Amino acid sequence: MMTKQTSARLLRRILLGSAALGMAAWMPQVPPLTGGLIGIAHAQGQGSSGTHGSGSGGGGGEHGATSSGGHAPGSSGQGMGQGGTSSAQGHHGQGGSTGTETGEDGTSSDRKGPRFGGGENARQPESGTRGGRPGWAKEGIPEVELGRLSVARSPEHVLDHAFSEVVSNWSTMGTTVLTLTAEGQPTLELTVAQLYSKSAVEFAQIVETYYPSIVRIDSPLENLSLLKNLAATGTTALTGVTPASQTDLMAIFLGSASDKTLPVSADTVTAVNTILGLPALTPAQTEAIAAEADAVRLAILSGHG
Repeated sequence: MMTKQTSARLLRRILLGSAALGMAAWMPQVPPLTGGLIGIAHAQGQGSSGTHGSGSGGGGGEHGATSSGGHAPGSSGQGMGQGGTSSAQGHHGQGGSTGTETGEDGTSSDRKGPRFGGGENARQPESGTRGGRPGWAKEGIPEVELGRLSVARSPEHVLDHAFSEVVSNWSTMGTTVLTLTAEGQPTLELTVAQLYSKSAVEFAQIVETYYPSIVRIDSPLENLSLLKNLAATGTTALTGVTPASQTDLMAIFLGSASDKTLPVSADTVTAVNTILGLPALTPAQTEAIAAEADAVRLAILSGHG
């Protein structure tokens, strides 16, 4: 028969055991320190979703693939590091086979991000570009040496600045009266605006004959910015200029922007037109602008000596 003393000891053991079980259930479980420092906020758990983690668990990470934890290493993957057996590179490390972004080896994703690069902060290409490439990088541009005309590839804001400069200076330049003299030639008197109102052929003849006395726009950036504005709007921003025709004035701008020693061909016109993103020209327009622009170029070359 159990004595009172034995009964008391047994009751005490039962109570102590219950208390120990209660304390064990109440105390937070601290994961083992394997693979790096682990905070409670980055606790380990197979099958849970992680932000940048990786591994072979069931949940999909936001930027990685199936994950076994946030930034903490799990039993089958490491956050910010190498992941499970079926791996695809995530945003900050290598993960499983699903996620927002697939890596070099990834072929699929459960959630697809934006078209350009993935992720909320992905930057789409600027207007006028294709997949982040500038407009002049696309196919279809003839292979032709451009020389000074290569500045057509400048960013839009550079051409805009050149346009603002030349238009601002034109208010004085355009009204300048030129008294043109040359040995054996009649004296001509006209404003710069009137000179730019001539046909491209007449402009070329005057420039070649009276070159030392000529005032004209020489900068390739300024000429191309004026060409772009004229082709896009159908009018010129140069006050006082009444173009002989749109193609004549385009040829004057193009010939003035060109290298003196590089012929202007139909391919040159097509290349510049494509790079600047201008409206398409007919073959007849292309040929006419090329011939007239080359006449202007040759006149500058001859007059310059």
